[in-house]
Amino acid sequence: MAKEVLQTNDEFLSKRTVPQTVAAANHNHYSVAFLPISPIWRELRKICQTQLFSHKTLDASQDVRRKKVQQLRSEIHQSSQLGEAVYIGTAVSKTTFNILSNSIFSIDLFQSTGAATEFKDVFTDTLKLVGAPNLADFFPVLRMIDPQGLKRRQTKNIRKVLDIIDGLVNQRLKMREGTNYESHNDMLDVMLNISQENKMIDKTMIEHVFYVFPIYP
Repeated sequence: MAKEVLQTNDEFLSKRTVPQTVAAANHNHYSVAFLPISPIWRELRKICQTQLFSHKTLDASQDVRRKKVQQLRSEIHQSSQLGEAVYIGTAVSKTTFNILSNSIFSIDLFQSTGAATEFKDVFTDTLKLVGAPNLADFFPVLRMIDPQGLKRRQTKNIRKVLDIIDGLVNQRLKMREGTNYESHNDMLDVMLNISQENKMIDKTMIEHVFYVFPIYP
């Protein structure tokens, strides 16, 4: 029995059912979590292990994380001196997203807590939709109809974030065309370098890979 499960039918049994909300904007075709075992899945898994989440990469961003936490402490201290209320959840969300955006794009994506709150709301809604009971998942014939409108709503969430990421990737590609470009040594440069040698990793794949990061910070 164990041999049947772990060897003979291991690939079939390891496949996951893809909720309709995960398939929005074809995200399931680029997600390590939902791709079936295949060459592209193995390649993405290898990149995550050896490049994006290696000890060297994480150590390189240690100063950025320390700087952002210190900035958060300074902002809270300044508010306390002025007698202003501090919404810890919002302030922490801004810091978390800026740590991620610096690790990936070497920029502060959010300069204000208001923008961070809006971005957080998008990802919160994204997670809620992934976990929401969907009739189309139980009755596939309803997928074309999308009776609850969950896929349409999720598509808007994904597109909103992908548009931001697409702009940042295009900006970096334009910078890399210059003769005096100096590498940022961030995750985006890593993925763009890989894409030059590996045809399986294209611009769309890169954008969807980075889309997942803020959902599970």
